[in-house]
Amino acid sequence: MHKNQKGFLIALCLCMLSVSGIFGVYQYQKGLPQEQEKSVPKQSAQVEEKPEPEKEAANSEGTVAQADTQDKETEEAKIETEEDIYEIGEAELAQAEEPAEELAEAIPEEDAAMETAGDQVQADLFSFAEDSKIMWPVDGDVILNYSMDKSIYFSTLNQYKYHPAIVISAPVGSEVQCAATGEVREVSVNEETGTTIRMKLGNKYEAIYGQLKEVAVEEGDVVEAGELLGYVSEPTKYYTLEGSNLYFQLLKNGKPVNPMSFIE
Repeated sequence: MHKNQKGFLIALCLCMLSVSGIFGVYQYQKGLPQEQEKSVPKQSAQVEEKPEPEKEAANSEGTVAQADTQDKETEEAKIETEEDIYEIGEAELAQAEEPAEELAEAIPEEDAAMETAGDQVQADLFSFAEDSKIMWPVDGDVILNYSMDKSIYFSTLNQYKYHPAIVISAPVGSEVQCAATGEVREVSVNEETGTTIRMKLGNKYEAIYGQLKEVAVEEGDVVEAGELLGYVSEPTKYYTLEGSNLYFQLLKNGKPVNPMSFIE
């Protein structure tokens, strides 16, 4: 009896295990398609959703790329245009500089030619030389001689000193004439000689007339010998005791020479 019961129980357990196994396999096969169906739509949905951002990204990148390309083309065109303008400007500047250089080279030559011509004209007009003669610039006596080898006495200054000119006594208002043809280089006022005319005679010679008033010439004037230069003025404080006079000086290369060696 006990043995039969034990066999029955074992058989019953095996049957139940078999049923459970069959039921489990059935449930597994039944549940697997549902999970696949549930999972597939999700994947397909993900697949369908992905292309849209990718397309948008692609479109966006395409637009940006197109814009960048246009900008680069515009920039390259701009650079080419600026380079072209720069090259054109350089070419025009070079063309403009060439005549300017030629002109600059020509100007000194023209200046030299004009200067040479001016010297020639001056030599023709003012041909003063060592053997030239001059006229008395004013009527009167010489009261102070040219003296560069020894000093002479000056009454007003009460001293002995060298004298690079001659002083010709003349009344106030006496006419002062041009002693030799020349060009008025300067009209100035000097403390010692008062109103003074400096004239260029040519060949590095100059004549100076001092103690003047009512000057009749201007700087740049060409004055012939014998023409009026002005009038004798009241003496400056350096010649009060000597009285009214004409201060007359000759220079060669800027150094004084004796006017009496040239006066006829």
